[in-house]
Amino acid sequence: MPNPNIFYAITVFIFGLIMGSFYNVVIYRVPNHQSIVYGSSHCPNCEKTIQAIDLIPVLSFIFLKGKCRYCKQTIAWRYPLVELLTALLFTLVYLRYGYSLYTSLGIIMSSLLIIIAFIDIDTMEISDTLQILLLIIALCTLFISPLPWLDHLIGLFIISLPFLLIALITGAMGGGDIKLIAVGGLLLGYQAVLVAFFIASVSGGIYASYLLIFKHKGRKTMVAFGPFICLGIYFAYLYGFQLYTLYLSLFIKG
Repeated sequence: MPNPNIFYAITVFIFGLIMGSFYNVVIYRVPNHQSIVYGSSHCPNCEKTIQAIDLIPVLSFIFLKGKCRYCKQTIAWRYPLVELLTALLFTLVYLRYGYSLYTSLGIIMSSLLIIIAFIDIDTMEISDTLQILLLIIALCTLFISPLPWLDHLIGLFIISLPFLLIALITGAMGGGDIKLIAVGGLLLGYQAVLVAFFIASVSGGIYASYLLIFKHKGRKTMVAFGPFICLGIYFAYLYGFQLYTLYLSLFIKG
């Protein structure tokens, strides 16, 4: 892959901050069936229109000390978090793949994963529209992937099919999670999607344990698994095949 350039990396980071600000709007409006194109941003408490000077990613939050300019209602930390997270994920994709189609597709993929993850946290649902957009990225990836198409086709079913059987038997898996891991498998190929599933399972398990120990939640407490699948897909897109190969080499040597 082409070597990354520091100037381009900074540009990608700034671009990520700007897009992250827009994704905050998408994450808020899509579940509420509001247009993401029309309508000015406003404070959910006093409903006053937010001026352009207060929409600068991260910096406006700092200058306003985390409060609305008008009603002084606290602004959720999520807003700068999404902006910084988007910038970071975009930059990591660029640093991994440089100036290439993989970077372009990876940035779009990262955008969709961020939106899917945060909407799932809020609503425990994953939009079919977002899944279709991610599917389009997966299909585009087939034409630049060095892996055989069969590897991607196996990836489509290798995790999602067992998930589907579990859902039919126990009802423990959500349909959105099954579709997400299926599309992720088509995108990544079976080797990398196994890594994605491992990352999702470990991170999800750690979070569930945290809730049990420190938040005194019960074992039947509903936890959105989509964000952890998104996390797994993202890192598997960057290093999934390498991690899979490393694991096999350690296993064979062992």
